Amino acid sequence: MGVPPEKEAGWQSDVEGLRHFTGLRCPDLIGPFYRIKVMEGDASSVASCIYTGRDGMTAVVRQHLQASGRREALKFSRAYKAAGFEPISLTGAAASGISFRTRNWTPTSLCETLWYFTGEEADFTLWLSYTLPTQNEEIGPAVAAFTQALAQQN
Repeated sequence: MGVPPEKEAGWQSDVEGLRHFTGLRCPDLIGPFYRIKVMEGDASSVASCIYTGRDGMTAVVRQHLQASGRREALKFSRAYKAAGFEPISLTGAAASGISFRTRNWTPTSLCETLWYFTGEEADFTLWLSYTLPTQNEEIGPAVAAFTQALAQQN
């Protein structure tokens, strides 16, 4: 019997979900979002988790090395601009993030926003994919739920 991929990637069971050996906790549920995948680190993050919400809204929480969150946000912005996506200014919770319209050829626009947070021991990013105008009212509660979960990390 092999080792489960979560354990191989450094994840172990926690009271409310999973915890990475770096300390990142990914609860099974954050607000109306369910964790669907855990990922080991890569070139830009130490560990991350993918969540899905109502009507296809998707969130990715990433843990980064301390003091690197701003740099990761700038990399996100440069990469999306280089890919030809349209930067947009939004209101509400999305106003404090870096947002792009990534699909505009349908009646609803697919948008993606990244926020970065500085922690005591690590930095974090939250990436959210959603449609406007249909999911506009869900952005604020989603960001609040993930911000609260991230505040409990350190």
